[in-house]
Amino acid sequence: MNVPVPLKKAFVKRQLDANKYSVGTVTVVGGCGHYIHAPVIAGLGARSAGAGLVQLVVPDASRIAAGTLVPEATFTKLTATCVPPKADVTVIGMGLGISVSTEVIVSRLLSGSRGRFVLDADALAILASWYGRTDGYDPAKGQELVLTPHEGEAAKLLGWTKEDVVKDRLATAREIVDRYGATVVLKGARTLVVSSDGERVYENSTGNPFMAMGGMGDLLAGVIGARWAYLKSDPFEAVASSVWLHGAASDAVVGAAKDPSIVNTAAEIGSLRVRLDS
Repeated sequence: MNVPVPLKKAFVKRQLDANKYSVGTVTVVGGCGHYIHAPVIAGLGARSAGAGLVQLVVPDASRIAAGTLVPEATFTKLTATCVPPKADVTVIGMGLGISVSTEVIVSRLLSGSRGRFVLDADALAILASWYGRTDGYDPAKGQELVLTPHEGEAAKLLGWTKEDVVKDRLATAREIVDRYGATVVLKGARTLVVSSDGERVYENSTGNPFMAMGGMGDLLAGVIGARWAYLKSDPFEAVASSVWLHGAASDAVVGAAKDPSIVNTAAEIGSLRVRLDS
């Protein structure tokens, strides 16, 4: 599959003398008793997208999965007082849960901190509870944010209804940009990426309905973290190329299915679910 021309410059070849630090380090902060694998999936996304070093800050319950699936990652136990290791990009929120402790964690990471942060899932809900119904969030000097909401999370970030979001997705993404000073990924069919100045917009054309499953957003957050850590520059290019790559990879998997019955069976299960929901 050919990379769209505007995104080609985001796919830069590695230098021959590359090392794990020069190609980008990613810290993933997430997980709780109910969602022990969400941050591990993000770690897998970061590793698969080329991160030189993945550092997982997760609860003890995630340790076995982390050790099995991402054995090269470092491990820090997630607590309210833990100190996540520094990295080129820190990805926060996958399966984190919402509690006093997790609010403290997100607050400590963001308050006055320089650096690059990807906020996903529960980190978005925590951010929304602080700022969504007032005047938004003002990033600290030297801080860059990427927010990755689906439509429900976008509604929370703005204090809108989901119907308001669906009515005009581009206006929604731009409003989130205005309120939070962040590059925004509004996920869904034809995911939108809007730059932090609101001037640049990328509408994704890769992906397929088989991506509608739990953990897909966690995976994308990790991919974004790795590509941004590698490029170490404009988050818009890193994020847009990550969204394209995430969908293109799924398209390649679906396209490679030799037995049409696999796709047909999946489609039938999806159809049955629609009929049951109706």
